[in-house]
Amino acid sequence: MDTRLKAFQTAGRKAVEFQLTHQQPDGSFIWDESIPDAYHKQPYSWSISGRLPAAHRLLDWVRKNALREDGSLYAYRGDVHKMSWFFHGAHRVGRFDLSYPVMNWLMAQQKEGGGLPHFAEDDRLRSLPTAWVGVSAIHFGRLDVALRAAEWCIGLLDQPEEGRFYFQTTLDGSLLTSSMAEDTGFIDLTKTEQPYWEIGLPWLLMGQLYLATEEERWLEHAGRFFRWQRGCPEDNFAHVSSGASSLAATIHFRNTGDVRARDAAIAFCEFLLATQHPDGGWRSEGEPDEPITYIDHAAEYNVWLQEIAGLLGAMSDG
Repeated sequence: MDTRLKAFQTAGRKAVEFQLTHQQPDGSFIWDESIPDAYHKQPYSWSISGRLPAAHRLLDWVRKNALREDGSLYAYRGDVHKMSWFFHGAHRVGRFDLSYPVMNWLMAQQKEGGGLPHFAEDDRLRSLPTAWVGVSAIHFGRLDVALRAAEWCIGLLDQPEEGRFYFQTTLDGSLLTSSMAEDTGFIDLTKTEQPYWEIGLPWLLMGQLYLATEEERWLEHAGRFFRWQRGCPEDNFAHVSSGASSLAATIHFRNTGDVRARDAAIAFCEFLLATQHPDGGWRSEGEPDEPITYIDHAAEYNVWLQEIAGLLGAMSDG
């Protein structure tokens, strides 16, 4: 395997070991009682690195202490995006006692037009949770849910203003622009440090749907999201928000052979190697210098590093 890919995997494993120092004796991942909602990425991150006993101990704790009757998780306040992360980890290791109720709760949040809110009580829909739940639905075998989410995401491709990518809509699916709401979210294509995952996750969903259906239209839509990603500033594959885009790029390379996508994914992983802190976590300039910053990034970035290295390694010659 390419030595770069091995380096990516090694950095990810270092991040996992850092996370594991914060697991508690009872299996929980609450090292600070003021942060009770920080464990959603750990089952995915640990299991993909072979730390299954630790992942199952955490999931056992969640089953006993945090799973609510409606399928949501205690302390998560209806956070659709975070609970979708949790679903991925639980489902991939066969913890259906957790993944089924959580996914049923997630699917219940989908609105008529296919979009989902970031928090269950929000009065607007957002790309981040919609696309991630769409990917979750593919893993769950609910293509109907994934297809509806994808159709909502496709509606974001045609933007009304030059240099902006708006990523929220009203509950009925109307794109929210700054003329409609001062606090609406958008990616400013003239500035760096933007929330690139708002493009990257829909792009990932399109690539996964192509793998699931082999329908060419998903490749076409993936290509359109790739063009939007390429139109972002120079840090579009070298920023803390570039992980989902980089996994999407890896899958795009697998689906199309477009080396620009492969090179973009590698650039992100190189960025992670260059910015990893000695203890195994990450923190960018301007982010809070607090344990949760390093720990959360360690969990997420290990996932991207392992997924990207695994896919690229399978496509390499040696």
